[in-house]
Amino acid sequence: MLLVPALLAAGCGPLDETPEPVIDELTGQVLQEATTKYDMHRLLEDSDVTGGTGITPAQVQAFLQQQGSYLAGYTDPAYGKTAATLIVERSRASNISPLYMLARIQGESSLIQSGTSTNLSKATGCGCPDGSGCDAQYVGFGKQVECAAKKMRGYLTDLEAGRATISGWKTGVTKSTSDPCSVKPVNNATAALYTYTPWVGAYAIQCGRTTVGGSSLMASIYNRYKTAYPWTLTTTEGCYSGTVDATVPEGSCVQSSSDALWRQCSQGVFIGGTTMKPSNCNVSFPYCVSTRLGRGVPTRTCVQASSTLWQQCGAEGVWRDAPGADTTGVGPVGTCYATYAL
Repeated sequence: MLLVPALLAAGCGPLDETPEPVIDELTGQVLQEATTKYDMHRLLEDSDVTGGTGITPAQVQAFLQQQGSYLAGYTDPAYGKTAATLIVERSRASNISPLYMLARIQGESSLIQSGTSTNLSKATGCGCPDGSGCDAQYVGFGKQVECAAKKMRGYLTDLEAGRATISGWKTGVTKSTSDPCSVKPVNNATAALYTYTPWVGAYAIQCGRTTVGGSSLMASIYNRYKTAYPWTLTTTEGCYSGTVDATVPEGSCVQSSSDALWRQCSQGVFIGGTTMKPSNCNVSFPYCVSTRLGRGVPTRTCVQASSTLWQQCGAEGVWRDAPGADTTGVGPVGTCYATYAL
């Protein structure tokens, strides 16, 4: 963990060269040296938060090992999956960059560079309001990553539709942070970051506080991590979809399991976020209508249609027979997104 160098003592006499850590008053973590080089109105680009489509669990695992992280050897018992897999899988399921998620975890809990499990249950600070404990439903590493990804996706969905976020942040609209600073986000990523953490903090050029990491800390960590490992940030072979749990071809359209909105694969990145299916889809993965459940369900959902028949929602909204889905949790199009027995 990085420490802040001690300030030079004023007056005569020997200088105290012992580094003095500065503790983030919100998270309790040790802050880095405050470089104050980021623009508080444009902390990250939209593609920084929603990109990273080429990042694999193997790359994240190698990075965690490089950083000496406790997470490099961690498997979440609630999911039966490694931390690296959960970071990639849960981020992608909400069209959020795994690299951004690594920065979020480090900024909130220091787990990426810590060799201990301290703060594991509140890894992303999601559902953990300032000054109070975490909501029980979000306690646990996998739940924390999923919660953070879904929160950011929800904020971005509102912003992409021209709406303000739940706390009133919007691109091009001036609003006060908790520092307080007067900020006018120039892009959706910055507005979403302030919705998640309404502080500028120590790493922006303007109006920062030295005792709070704030949202500017995300810019600092993200940019360090972006150059600390040879990431494959994009893919030219299609787009990975958490809903489909596979890489889908260029031009494919997916109705997301996280928010039911349609997004289309374009040059390795999902774009859009609309209630209507795009008209130029090469292949589509819509919700399947279940007469038994009386509603639509996402791709890969497994439903027991009769005492002897299980089916799974597949491409183009077609139900496919899925024998054994009740015992294996797997159907012809992959792992069941959810299972519904009679």
